[in-house]
Amino acid sequence: MTATHSRRRFDVATRTLSFESEGTQCRGRLYLPDRPATPPVVVCAPDIAAEQTFGYPAYAERFAQAGYAAFVFDYRGFGESDDADPAGWFGGETHHLVDPAAQVADLQAAIDRVARLDGERRRVALWGYGLGGGHAIRVAANRRVDTVVAVAPFVDGRAFARARSPRYLARATCAGVRDRLADAVGRSNTVPVVGGRDEFGLLPRPTGDAYLDCVPRTSDWRNRTPARSLLALLRYRPLADAADVSSPTLLLAADADDIAPPDAVTAAADRIDRSTYVRLPVGHVDPLGRAFEASVAHQLAFLDDALGD
Repeated sequence: MTATHSRRRFDVATRTLSFESEGTQCRGRLYLPDRPATPPVVVCAPDIAAEQTFGYPAYAERFAQAGYAAFVFDYRGFGESDDADPAGWFGGETHHLVDPAAQVADLQAAIDRVARLDGERRRVALWGYGLGGGHAIRVAANRRVDTVVAVAPFVDGRAFARARSPRYLARATCAGVRDRLADAVGRSNTVPVVGGRDEFGLLPRPTGDAYLDCVPRTSDWRNRTPARSLLALLRYRPLADAADVSSPTLLLAADADDIAPPDAVTAAADRIDRSTYVRLPVGHVDPLGRAFEASVAHQLAFLDDALGD
């Protein structure tokens, strides 16, 4: 697959869409090219604790300029979407909760919302970054989609754990268990998504610092998540579903990725029959920044091959 991409650029319009996922209202932004009339739609799933504004609009705009519709949304509890109702009588904090099962349901609901947009059936591509890439693989293993693009996909919580120090794992487990206990009585124990210099956080530095650079200055996103998010990440393993994916799938790995280790992405590519594997000499967040052009070129070439008439 070539990474060169030359075609005319379409003008782009945007509109806000909402949809319901398991009783919670989620919201996102649809990017539309001025033609064709019913373009394929790329449904975009964000990374760990991220919102739709964290660099993903740049991809959505490029997809729309290339003739594809693109829908970027917020998971429940993030950005413009509503918080989920607490579970049980004394449910704890659900704002900024990283809950893979709930987020997979949100992605499923987003697909349902746009697959027949304006009454017209559209071909659907799943696009996910980081944790969203893992969600895309899990969804594609359980329902038919036309194609999948997974950028620096988080596919194996065990690989994430192996890249962490024993001290990190001990602190993550203790914090997560405390939050589980607090959640049972309607309270919450939160941790930073990105910790300070001597502070524990979900994402390690310097990757975490690059992650924070993606947060728009106008955003009211807060750098906290319920600590049970850590336990969910360590247990999450879309790699186990990879062999059930039948759609053409592009997996774009980052060589210096300490969130989604490239060896785990390689293992996922090996299990997917119709996979295309690209490995870039960058870190986890770089495809949102300095490696954007190289990354988007591979993705557009792949989408043209997979969705071209």
